[in-house]
Amino acid sequence: MKKPFIILITCCVLPLIVIGLIIASRQNKSSSPNSPALEGESLPILGRTHVPVGEHVTYNSNPPTSGDHWPEPAPWGFYNQFLRDEQLVHNLEHGGIWISFKDIEEATKLSLRRISEKYPQAVIITERPQNDHKIAVASWGRLLTMETFDEQRIERFITANVNNSPEKLASLEPLAVRVGAMFPEFQVTDVDGRVVTREALKGKPAILWFTTSWCVPCQIGAREVARLDRELGGDAFQVLVIFVDRNETPADLRQWRANFANPDWIVAFDNELTDLAAAVNLRFLDSKFLIDKEGVVQNIDFKIANAEYLTLIQTIVKEQLN
Repeated sequence: MKKPFIILITCCVLPLIVIGLIIASRQNKSSSPNSPALEGESLPILGRTHVPVGEHVTYNSNPPTSGDHWPEPAPWGFYNQFLRDEQLVHNLEHGGIWISFKDIEEATKLSLRRISEKYPQAVIITERPQNDHKIAVASWGRLLTMETFDEQRIERFITANVNNSPEKLASLEPLAVRVGAMFPEFQVTDVDGRVVTREALKGKPAILWFTTSWCVPCQIGAREVARLDRELGGDAFQVLVIFVDRNETPADLRQWRANFANPDWIVAFDNELTDLAAAVNLRFLDSKFLIDKEGVVQNIDFKIANAEYLTLIQTIVKEQLN
């Protein structure tokens, strides 16, 4: 076994390889959390140990701003629903901003949604009925609360506190790839010596999947997608798996394909010449870009490929046949 088990379980959300290769030079600079200019209240920092999913953790603020948490954070974005504190504290550890709300008007929800769209790699917004205030804005070790939506104060909090955290993985940059846009042009050479480009994938929907051979959630999802691929006859869509761990070998990639994929899946390295991970501003392992037969991005997904994702693939395939 190449990695300790706990690293395998969390590899999807702790992509140190990606950080070292393509993120370090892009980190945001922000003020010291002790600066008097910062919005909100500074709170004592608790521990940051990973605990099993489902375990309850007691925190020192409402909502929490630090402490032990579950191994997997939630994908950034707007959620008109409740998510567990133990998961969202992990987003804070990654340098993100968590905005939670209760009992607010639809117009305010729309304003919050626009903030999440403005910062798609740094902000997560959720409903939280147990809040003491209508809106709470949290970063690692800092909390701002308000009864009335104040966009300027929230914006100041975000820009001042993003990445004031142990793991600086958030970014205020816009997404390099968006749904509805063409996937960037690229050229990779797979382990079988084939040159693969965006143009070469045209004609069928395709999944471009960023991973490593040791990412356990990616392995689980790959088996599910491979099963769907076989059920649809093996030629309904294409899969290009791009490995970002430059310590791996061609033998590692071939073994991964034999264990978790189908024989016709394309497996290739991302490297200094390709640098495709940088082109898409990759932040997480298990990042999947689903493109249609023309190369237009239909979906961007960071979670384990589950039944919902398989249904999405089937929908795109069916639409492309018409």
